[in-house]
Amino acid sequence: MVKNIFVGLTLLLSGCAPAAIGGIGAIGLCSVDERGVDGVAKDQAIRAALNFEMEKKLSDFSDVELTVYNGRVLLTGVANTPQIKAQAVNIARNTKGVRDVIDGINVEGEDGFAEYTRDGWITTKLKASLYPEDDVVAPNYVIRTFDKVIYIFGTAQNQEEMDRVLYLAHDITGVRRVVNLIEVKKPQK
Repeated sequence: MVKNIFVGLTLLLSGCAPAAIGGIGAIGLCSVDERGVDGVAKDQAIRAALNFEMEKKLSDFSDVELTVYNGRVLLTGVANTPQIKAQAVNIARNTKGVRDVIDGINVEGEDGFAEYTRDGWITTKLKASLYPEDDVVAPNYVIRTFDKVIYIFGTAQNQEEMDRVLYLAHDITGVRRVVNLIEVKKPQK
């Protein structure tokens, strides 16, 4: 019973509220993602644990953003001091279920409003370019941009799909770097 409540809450927090509320038909909406309902729930549990630990151990992490995909944690945003940045990375590395930590945190004063607006535009442009592609399963990708660096999580159906997604990312004006965190789906035997 407790596990069912926990899974329902994590689905609700992950944006899969219809799955938590709407029953079997709505679960398909969340399970379009290659991770499936269980994978999304595991990632949201890691994210919740990280939020709890950071809130407990850091003086201020309000401008640090967490993205979790298949147990890989991306930290972006701005830390007030280099010490807070280092602590946030250390907490993430020592959280159960985390298999990799990608540090994209800047220290306060390195970016301003114009940079955040630009990063949002880059993310939106890439997401919008994925959906019309016939050979790309766009819902399988989580994209974050920070400081003109695009971080792409996801599961590609094959190498060609991954190459196409990366090409589209590199083709956006103003992108400084693309960090490929895509995993290629293993063929069924």
